Amino acid sequence: MSTITPVGERFGSELAELATLVDSERPGWTRRALSEFDIAGRDYARTLMKQAGLATRVDGAGNVIGVLPGRLGGREIMLGSHTDTVDGGGRFDGITGVLGAIEVVRLLRENNVRLDHDLVIVVFFNEEPNDFGFFCVGSRAMTGLVDRTTLTATDTTGRSLAAALPDSGIDPEAFLDARYDFSKVTAFLELHIEQGPELERIGKQIGVVETIAGINHFRALFTGRQDHAGTTPMDVRADAGCAAAGTVLAVESIAESGTNTRGTSGQIQFTPEAVNVVSANASVEGEFRGPDGSWLHEAQRRLTDAAGENAAQRGVRVEMEWTTDDAPVPLHEPITSTIAEVADDLGHSRATMFSGAGHDAGIIAAKTQVGMIFVPSHDGRSHCPEEFTELDDILPGIEVLLETVLRLDKAAPAGGPAASGGVAQSGGAQSV
Repeated sequence: MSTITPVGERFGSELAELATLVDSERPGWTRRALSEFDIAGRDYARTLMKQAGLATRVDGAGNVIGVLPGRLGGREIMLGSHTDTVDGGGRFDGITGVLGAIEVVRLLRENNVRLDHDLVIVVFFNEEPNDFGFFCVGSRAMTGLVDRTTLTATDTTGRSLAAALPDSGIDPEAFLDARYDFSKVTAFLELHIEQGPELERIGKQIGVVETIAGINHFRALFTGRQDHAGTTPMDVRADAGCAAAGTVLAVESIAESGTNTRGTSGQIQFTPEAVNVVSANASVEGEFRGPDGSWLHEAQRRLTDAAGENAAQRGVRVEMEWTTDDAPVPLHEPITSTIAEVADDLGHSRATMFSGAGHDAGIIAAKTQVGMIFVPSHDGRSHCPEEFTELDDILPGIEVLLETVLRLDKAAPAGGPAASGGVAQSGGAQSV
């Protein structure tokens, strides 16, 4: 077994440096996709990749790809994550996996270890949701899940994704042609902070992810009647806002009915925006998440019924739209069992778990075998400025990532694309 250990001071310094490349006019650690700060973050990662000895390029979808040639070549082990953040986000989500993968490359080179496989590192473009209604954009492009309809999506100003991409140096035509040849990829691994409280709560160092939760997004539009708030009796109102409010409460109630299930109403708007006017229109946008696909389908049905009932009770019309329907993604044996064995052999405590957050790994799982390694998040906080993971909690994750790469390299043939590497096909990723 490998005795190679990551260099904590180097990793910590780079994490701190990358975390400074943020929009100072926004709260927290904001590096949103399609911004100059996102470009700077991916450029910084590419610089580190070059310094680590990787041959790098940027594909047509803005993904930064680096390759460390293997002894035999022909087949690949892929590692990666992302550098963009949500607005007001934290400084560990995504970049922990990017910098951890680069650290693996350096450790291999510094210890004169050459893999049989090529080692490919990917910094995925735009993992977090953008203003055009998409997430995991770079990984979807790599797996062929984008088309011209994707480019026509617009933000609230009416600007299309096709018009926005050039600001990040991405040509829309090249974006559509960024499909990667996954037939030669033996496995994909992603190191990530948990973004939840479970590992810290149970006192475990490593999370072995078995399933990435499915995500169903919805948009409910209510149309009532605008009236004077002071003179219109309660029993004759057609209040769109009240119908929307009842639907928000239904989201919470439905989510509480499942196991490891979540429901959130994230965007709510009443119009007109006036306290002395009965709402003529209202909209609610939100989501359900969970590891059980059948529960997600049932939640869809129940919320659609609840929105209809709330509207009918108030003489309001409702249009219900499910904008995404991404099924749960089971991750793959023998990858998960290898991660678990590595953690045990290294003496790191572990737990088997599901991911409530979406990841590029969930998209890549449609094309090859995938595993995810979680490290703890302090107080379970994420997507907020308080997001934090101790360096001493990250380093065991890098150790597990490195040793898993070494074992997968020896366990699967690396002689060429036709070699049997156990490449699996899995469902779950939907076209955007």
